[in-house]
Amino acid sequence: MCVIGAGSGGLSVASGAAQLGLDTVLIERAEMGGDCLNTGCIPSKALLAAGKRAQMHRKDDIKGITPHEPEIDFSAVKDHVFDTIKTIAPNDSPERFRSLGVNVILEEARFTAPDTVQAGNHIIKARFFVIATGSRAVVPPIPGLDKDKVFTNETIFGLREKPDHLLVIGGGPIGIEMAQAHRRLGCKVSVFDMGPILPHDDQSNVDIVRQALLKEGIELQENVAVKEVKHGEVKHGASGVSLVIERDGKVEEVSGTHLLVAAGRSSSTYHRHLEKAGVDFDKKGITVDAHLKSSNKKIFAVGDVAGGPQFTHVAGYHAGIIIRQICSVIKHGA
Repeated sequence: MCVIGAGSGGLSVASGAAQLGLDTVLIERAEMGGDCLNTGCIPSKALLAAGKRAQMHRKDDIKGITPHEPEIDFSAVKDHVFDTIKTIAPNDSPERFRSLGVNVILEEARFTAPDTVQAGNHIIKARFFVIATGSRAVVPPIPGLDKDKVFTNETIFGLREKPDHLLVIGGGPIGIEMAQAHRRLGCKVSVFDMGPILPHDDQSNVDIVRQALLKEGIELQENVAVKEVKHGEVKHGASGVSLVIERDGKVEEVSGTHLLVAAGRSSSTYHRHLEKAGVDFDKKGITVDAHLKSSNKKIFAVGDVAGGPQFTHVAGYHAGIIIRQICSVIKHGA
């Protein structure tokens, strides 16, 4: 088996396949651990934990304990975030997976035939392939928006200076958790979304979240259209930024110091030469059936690239589906 992508889904499949005795190749072009370890679950939850600790100092729910504004070293908080990543990284490292018997290749993979992949100087022919290449942040084509002057989840954790006023485009899970973390760490935060926040979640629960965010001082601009982005001059490493927004025909301009774009993600199918493998895909990702098989029945897709909900636990569930099918093949000798 050849697994392309060493994120949550790919690592789970590779580990399970190797432990079942299959000759297993794992190909990764960037960082082992994928989004979850490096730019997603782990750093975001570490930042949220720091924000929660800071918020505890402000609470006034116990008599006799005076709430106060905590002193926050924003750069040191980022050290905490990266220390957390470093603590977990050995579990996802090439060394660990090689110790499990996986042949790890750190190159970019592309299909050259329905049963062949090239990765650097390596040519891999396999009985089965699993594509687990994840997704990337989308920067929408808003007039004036310069993608090199905004942050996404892939870059926000590298920001060492505390934003005075963080503007967030997108009220989905990433935008909302980053909004709350930064607010609790002392930043002014405004969130903008073309619809309601967290539109795919139970709305009775979302209203509880909404009220909590408002109580903490986060400005929520729901059901607005971002018509234009205006970038200012760079000062002390940060550029001022303004959003021109429209609601019910009324236009206003909101200014901040930093802009985070959390307006969705697109599946990473680029540069894979999937057409040479006979794999159908569209802008949502690779087209798969209930067994996660693509149009080429030797090629599976798991996680974000399979076009479903883009969460780590979904990728892990997908990996289980693949492993069960492997067990069936081994049992029946098919």
